[in-house]
Amino acid sequence: MNTKKLTVVTLILLSAKISFADPLIKKEDKPIINQVSEETQKNNAELEKYYAKLKYPPGFYEGAFLISFMGGGTLAPSGSFISHEKNYDNSLQYKVVTKEVGQDYYPQSSMRNDQPGLYFKPTYTPGVASQFDFEYGWKEKIGLGFTVMQNSMNAKRQDVIPGLSYYKEYVDPIPRERTIYRGNSMSFLATYHPVPRNFFDPYLVARAGVVSFTGEAHSGLTHDRFVYSNQITSGIGSIVGAGAGLNIYLGRYFGIKAEVDYYREFLKADQFSMRTLNSYQAMIGVFVNLSNVQYRLEQY
Repeated sequence: MNTKKLTVVTLILLSAKISFADPLIKKEDKPIINQVSEETQKNNAELEKYYAKLKYPPGFYEGAFLISFMGGGTLAPSGSFISHEKNYDNSLQYKVVTKEVGQDYYPQSSMRNDQPGLYFKPTYTPGVASQFDFEYGWKEKIGLGFTVMQNSMNAKRQDVIPGLSYYKEYVDPIPRERTIYRGNSMSFLATYHPVPRNFFDPYLVARAGVVSFTGEAHSGLTHDRFVYSNQITSGIGSIVGAGAGLNIYLGRYFGIKAEVDYYREFLKADQFSMRTLNSYQAMIGVFVNLSNVQYRLEQY
């Protein structure tokens, strides 16, 4: 009987110990679980806050809106527009040397009749080019937009003085500086950015559009005595180009850029039906990402 009572008491004590032990274990475990959960939530909140700031990160991406300005120079111009003017200069040189055009303004003592006329070699110098680009991130790596560009070309050369005399042509005594071409173009652009969302953003670009231009040109290889000006009128045409460039972000809002392009222009005016002008351009400038600027303003 005593043995039975002892066994019953022992079972009761073990049951009580287990019953009291379970809550203690759970009580000890509960703060640890809560502590881990709070730490995780805090970390997740910090990450969400961090990535929210990078909603518009540096580099190119879908939805980016870049406005850029570049300036530079035109290199190695060529094409039928230039070659025609140079052929005109060669024809005029022959007429000056053979005295088919007048140079009576020189003192008679400085030029004998047996001497050739005075002619100076012409020089052609490209002018400064400027360009505005407006580009929108249509896709992650593809941008669309438009370009407004101006470029020019100067020449220092002699020419027949229009309208001085209908019966006899007179040439400039010394070369004069002339703007033979000044074009203003507006073209659509498409870009490809192989490395989006990066501080160093190389890209390829293609453009196509229209151009209006002024300057000086001749309809033929000899001077037309019926005209009173060599000024180009009604100059219009089309322009296509391709190039490569690099955007370097100095932050999420702006940066510097450089670009090299090849352009081909198809020109026509009252003085001629169709001539081409080819050129390379090297440009450098700055850009602003308006998407990031707008997002920054929204944070205030």
